[in-house]
Amino acid sequence: MNDPTMNDQEHLSTTPSENNVSSWDYLLLLAKWKKMILINVVVVTLLAAGISMILPKWYRATASIMPPKDASGTSLMGSATSALKSLSGGVSKLGGLASQSKGAYNYLAIFRSRTAMEDVITKYDLINVYDVPDKSMELAIKELTANTNFEVQDDDNITVDVLDTDPQRAADIANHFVELLNTISVRLGTQEARNNREFIEQRVGDIRRELREAEDSLKLFQETSPLMMSPDQSGTGGTSGIGELYALKMKREIEVSMLERNFTPDNQILQQAKAELNELTKKLSHVPQAGIGALRTYRQVAIQQKVLEYIYPLYEQAKIDEQKDIPVILVLDKAVKAEKKVKPKRLTIIVTAFGASLALSLLFVFAMAYVDVLKRNHPEKYAQVKNNFQ
Repeated sequence: MNDPTMNDQEHLSTTPSENNVSSWDYLLLLAKWKKMILINVVVVTLLAAGISMILPKWYRATASIMPPKDASGTSLMGSATSALKSLSGGVSKLGGLASQSKGAYNYLAIFRSRTAMEDVITKYDLINVYDVPDKSMELAIKELTANTNFEVQDDDNITVDVLDTDPQRAADIANHFVELLNTISVRLGTQEARNNREFIEQRVGDIRRELREAEDSLKLFQETSPLMMSPDQSGTGGTSGIGELYALKMKREIEVSMLERNFTPDNQILQQAKAELNELTKKLSHVPQAGIGALRTYRQVAIQQKVLEYIYPLYEQAKIDEQKDIPVILVLDKAVKAEKKVKPKRLTIIVTAFGASLALSLLFVFAMAYVDVLKRNHPEKYAQVKNNFQ
């Protein structure tokens, strides 16, 4: 810094006194240090301008997607929701809404997954692009994470923002993230549908076996009692209604099992389904057990037929869901090559450097003036302050 030389009289006249400082004193003080202030501001501003010119240019590319209106088959819980739609209207409808509300956040989890990040890094050789030390995949993932942003907007669409020094590569990476979202979602959805299909397939097999056993028992009973009338004909009836209850209970059991796979125990939808299952269990506990073999045999056949009638369409739907391989997201806007950079913001850097250098220079000038006043008017205090800084 350049300190102008002045004699004692001039120095006293241009240094504001401790007790009476006027605007004129400040102007004289600034005039005294104007050269130093000007040099500092110019040098710092030019240096900031030079640095801003050599900083790499960064470009942003943005893709926008929208989850389909029908959540079934689209989110990670899609196949389960599709199956539940074959069940009772109330609970399955609530399940569909819950699945749709969670769909966007499932998509964000896929975007931020290590699987997606590593795929992008490998495809575009970002380890070398980012010049990652030791070719570390962990550091490359951190760098890519810092250069990407996935956000759910107010209108429920999801934006994928990618920053890169190459505008075309930024657009390609954003679009590849969208492709990965579809690929991974389909794979996870197919895996979930397969699990649901296997579960229902096992239940269908059990029901068919029990139905065959009941039919064999009925055939044997008819052969040994040729004059036997059906329970409905004999007036003791009720097998159709009992079959309905048992079928509905079986349906609720499957529904509860599938909901437990996708929701936490305190979920309202799951709790409602369990309550309905408990109510059906109570009703069946009060069904009178017929004392004659005819009613018991007819009732078992009717029950298994009704259960199979309800469950088999569910099994067919699960097989369809397992074979689905369709895009699960709607692309509103594909990312395109950016025409303008987003950083560095050169004007902002220059203005900030100018303001900061000016403020620091003025702070230095006023600090020096205060020290000078303290030294002349309060030498003891000045000596004490000086010792504290030594």
